[in-house]
Amino acid sequence: MTYASGGLIQATDYNGFVASVNAIWGTGSSDSGYGQTTTLSTVTAASSTVTATQWSDLIARINSLRNHQTAGGLGSGITQPSTGNTITYLSSLSTQISTATSNKLLNAGDGNAANNASGTITLSNATGFTTTRTQEFSLTFLSYNQMRYFFNTGGAVTITALNSALAGNTKSTDWDAVTVAFGTTKIFAQSSEKSGGSGTLNTNNTNAGFWDLTATDTLVMRQYSTTAAGGYTSNYISSFARLNVAHASSPTVIYLKIVFQDDAADVTDDTVSGTARTDVSALPSGVTYIANTWGTVVGANTVNT
Repeated sequence: MTYASGGLIQATDYNGFVASVNAIWGTGSSDSGYGQTTTLSTVTAASSTVTATQWSDLIARINSLRNHQTAGGLGSGITQPSTGNTITYLSSLSTQISTATSNKLLNAGDGNAANNASGTITLSNATGFTTTRTQEFSLTFLSYNQMRYFFNTGGAVTITALNSALAGNTKSTDWDAVTVAFGTTKIFAQSSEKSGGSGTLNTNNTNAGFWDLTATDTLVMRQYSTTAAGGYTSNYISSFARLNVAHASSPTVIYLKIVFQDDAADVTDDTVSGTARTDVSALPSGVTYIANTWGTVVGANTVNT
């Protein structure tokens, strides 16, 4: 029989619960799996007794999952049984496992840069440009599984268009404003978003998450200048992301790129002068309820033209 009030706990039911929890908590596959080593053991025979300890461990794992996934660590609301007590039917057990599965890519500790030894990588270029400025970074993981764990546990990578001063003529001043408005492109497991900045993105590919990337550049966000004077509305900043190989070939590197595209036909003030700067960060999830299984992310500058 299936797990229900008034019935005995069947080994097949318990093992099914364990399999669902381990798929998120353990190695898993694809976009499931946190890489935690403290996975649960199944009951080996149909006639075996499911002990209070086993039941307690199952609930503890569910609570850890829900604590990790929710702000404030609210858990599942299910209390672990004590050894020697009768194990009663838990009406919310299946619901909580389903909720943990549906929310497997969420976490309440996103943006905890202190968990990542590489910190923020900065790239500056003080040489003026007239058409295009491209700045690209690589973030390298020790293995594909560690890369999976980073994003599956709720980690994100960011690339920010900055400046430390584009100035000296009208066009450069406008570019300075565009970089501030562009803000930060933030890429999660299955989505992306603009963080900070101002104005409206002309391209906002919110579906461009880690699991959507390929070995070819994906345009994530693009924002144009809004300054009509001087014809600067044709100037824009774009952010791109790609992997070193497709997911089927187990990538270990994600590339993040920003392109400053100057298409304004401005003969008088054609050169953009000043310092164009880009920052990239790897922001792992919090480690209050899970262990760091993604390791250290190593960042490097790959293009600065």
